[in-house]
Amino acid sequence: MFSALARRHAARTPRLAARLSTSSGSTSSASSSGQVFRYLRMASLASGIAATSYTVGSLYPPALATFISPRSAPPPPDPNEPSSIAYVEALEESLHNLPLLKNHRTSEDAHEWYETRPYISIPEERRANNLTAGALRGPGKLALPPLVRAKKDESENWLFLHVGRGLCGHDGIVHGGLLATLLDESLARVAILNLPDKIGVTANLTLNYRAPTHADQFIVIKTKLVESKGRKTKVTGTVEDLEGNVLVEASALFVQPRYSKLLNTKQIKEVMGVPPEGAAVAPIAIPPAISVKA
Repeated sequence: MFSALARRHAARTPRLAARLSTSSGSTSSASSSGQVFRYLRMASLASGIAATSYTVGSLYPPALATFISPRSAPPPPDPNEPSSIAYVEALEESLHNLPLLKNHRTSEDAHEWYETRPYISIPEERRANNLTAGALRGPGKLALPPLVRAKKDESENWLFLHVGRGLCGHDGIVHGGLLATLLDESLARVAILNLPDKIGVTANLTLNYRAPTHADQFIVIKTKLVESKGRKTKVTGTVEDLEGNVLVEASALFVQPRYSKLLNTKQIKEVMGVPPEGAAVAPIAIPPAISVKA
């Protein structure tokens, strides 16, 4: 009997082994197919995310990406080209439509301020050798003469101007030295007008760069008189974007030189856009058409 059972078991074993082998092969094959499918699905998803990220990043690059790998820009165009003239005219129109400027012109204390455009009445032969009014003037650089909102008591100024891509250190970021120059001139306007002979030189200038200043935007330089004492004036100022973010902070000391009476104060006032003494000062003054010829 035992031998008969053994013979039947031996007969069944190969068939069972074959079935087990077939089942194991099917499971292994199904498992491999599932893994391949999951791999392809993940690869497709990763490719889609990468393509979308690249497209969005190209159109709207984050600030950090533009610092690390800035976009190249063409050099400043010829200011006499029709396209350059049209660009500057459009920029001038944009300037007067800035909400910040329009609000300042219509504020409750607007009657305490006057408006002027430094350099605009200076003959071309005199502007040519001036750094900001001559060498740095033109589309892609300082395309427009600054627009100044000044308090009638000369204690405070708001200066609006546009900085182009041709003024960069790191591509897309305005050169810190250029911002120092703009601050020096802006602070000087308040400082000098509070000196006895209306003549002054920079004794020291301290800057604190708070954030990068992006090119191709309007900025506002706000300056205030801190102290006027004899031949010295102390002033402070900031460079801000149109949202009020402080980009640069500055403080300076200006001194009236002992030879001041030998200098032509009339020309200095003309450069700064100071109204003649005794002249009526309107709180709002829209300037004439801007000449863009270099």
